[in-house]
Amino acid sequence: MAELFGMLDDEWEGLQPYLGGTFTTQTFRSALEQNAPHAWAKLVERYGPGGKGSGKFYSPSNILYNYLNDKARNSLIIRRGFVPSEKGWGTPVVIQWQIADAVAPITSEEDKQFIEGKEERREHLVRERKAGLRRDLLRARKHMGLSCDICKATGSHLAEDMRAAMFEAHHDKEPFSTPGERAVTVKDMALLCANCHRLLHRLVSLKGRWFEVEEARQEFDFEI
Repeated sequence: MAELFGMLDDEWEGLQPYLGGTFTTQTFRSALEQNAPHAWAKLVERYGPGGKGSGKFYSPSNILYNYLNDKARNSLIIRRGFVPSEKGWGTPVVIQWQIADAVAPITSEEDKQFIEGKEERREHLVRERKAGLRRDLLRARKHMGLSCDICKATGSHLAEDMRAAMFEAHHDKEPFSTPGERAVTVKDMALLCANCHRLLHRLVSLKGRWFEVEEARQEFDFEI
């Protein structure tokens, strides 16, 4: 199973554009068949095409479900529950999943008060979580070692396959509340651990103004 999961991990990044923010196990299977046929062929070679009468307990679809469930346990995707399946799946319902990058953090009570008074706060939370931006930032930083830009935590105490889950993307230099559209790249983003990210947004909420990462570090009294 670990070998097959590793094979699917090699394809995961390339398949995400075909999944969208929310997808089903069926969608994932179709994306794999069409865009990584060599990986799909490997599953079929080992377990057969699956379906009624195959005579095998496991099928390629079982493997895909187990793979996605493993990613959900590691907080890389979110399990959204059952939805009606498409024709020909063999069961009336199928699991729906959501890419974790596309989900904004839970809004605290303090943030809700800030949203009521300043609409731009809601805009920042939603737009910052554009699907794929966090993924690209992690990829850009990986060669130098992942660490929080405020507290410098690396998550070295965590298993390698868990470490990336502690980091979030944060728009640093200019809040999204600034009028007008603009192109955003990973160079505009800070990489923060979940704790510092929440603290920074709490600071913004309390002070009623934007704080860049360097200034926030001083407020938190981190000596780097």
